[in-house]
Amino acid sequence: MSTNEAFIKFISSQLKKPTTFDEQIEKLKKRNLIIENENFAREILKRINYYYITGYLHDFKIKKTDCYIEGLTFNHIYRIIKFDMRLRSILLYAMEIIERNLKTTIAYYFSHDYPEGNISYLYDRDFNDKDKHSKFIDYVKKNIENNEELPFIQHHKLNYQGYYPIWVAIEVFTLENLENFYSLLNTKVQKKIAKDFNCTKIQMESWLEAMRRFRNMLAHDTRLYNSKVIFTPAKKKEYNITTYKIFDYVLVMKFLMLDKEEWNNRVILDIKNVFEEFKTDININCIGFPNNWEEILKNN
Repeated sequence: MSTNEAFIKFISSQLKKPTTFDEQIEKLKKRNLIIENENFAREILKRINYYYITGYLHDFKIKKTDCYIEGLTFNHIYRIIKFDMRLRSILLYAMEIIERNLKTTIAYYFSHDYPEGNISYLYDRDFNDKDKHSKFIDYVKKNIENNEELPFIQHHKLNYQGYYPIWVAIEVFTLENLENFYSLLNTKVQKKIAKDFNCTKIQMESWLEAMRRFRNMLAHDTRLYNSKVIFTPAKKKEYNITTYKIFDYVLVMKFLMLDKEEWNNRVILDIKNVFEEFKTDININCIGFPNNWEEILKNN
């Protein structure tokens, strides 16, 4: 046996072994979870990873045991997972609009306020933190390479020797890129951008970090229900309460979404409808939403 093979076998021996769908059902039953319909549970386990499901079960464990609270059913947990899926799709939709708002605003003020603002983002001439700028540009170039099949990238590659004005390049920026780019800008431009979102420079810095973190949660299918957030974004004085739940991030989304009509008549309405659909399965306080959440989130 080769050294490498022995190492693989050793590591494998230290981890749990794979289980069949039937074995997974038996494990859940032994932990006091009520399985109303084993055929239904088996079909769900074929579509949703057992490990993912147990993440939702964690909060229902009896302390210092592997057993779940009395009366807990598989169907109830599945309904919570479905609630998360529906809510996630609504928030991803809103996040997409917010990213568009941020990209447009940041590119506009940079291009108009910096000399040679169409292309000077590429060079450290106008940036105080040269090292941070260098790392930022490395990521931007990598993003362009990873998206070179896009028509607008191809167009500039063929017609402009691969130089991309900021309003082109920013289309492939991630939220982390936007966060880093904003931090590199001079204070005057930072304040202009923040003013468009009716906030301070410090608030904008905090909100960009919050959106980057929340975008990752949404994109990577992280559990939303009863999930604690470790970063608390800056507040506005009219609602200075921290829930340590996703409501803290959703409140920031309200401020960053410039299309108030879409926020009020689509996003809030969709959230309300999902809450109504799953009202017997979930407690909105578990995602930090207070009872008067509509009043708080409405964008006047």
